[in-house]
Amino acid sequence: MVRYSFKITDGGDFSDSEELPDDEAAWHQALRTVRDIESTLSSNGGDWSLVVHREGDPLYRIDVRAQKLS
Repeated sequence: MVRYSFKITDGGDFSDSEELPDDEAAWHQALRTVRDIESTLSSNGGDWSLVVHREGDPLYRIDVRAQKLS
């Protein structure tokens, strides 16, 4: 098992970590986290990112930007 950390930035920071069997499992956990967080986006716009680290080294990054166009 490898320790992965998940850092979320949206104007404030939140991080969590857990042991997972491999990078693919960490990717799927990141996708579940994105689905959980997407409901917090405002219709007026906003930005946030999720960075997955494997034992301290960045592995994946998911950025989300919502923007009202008119």
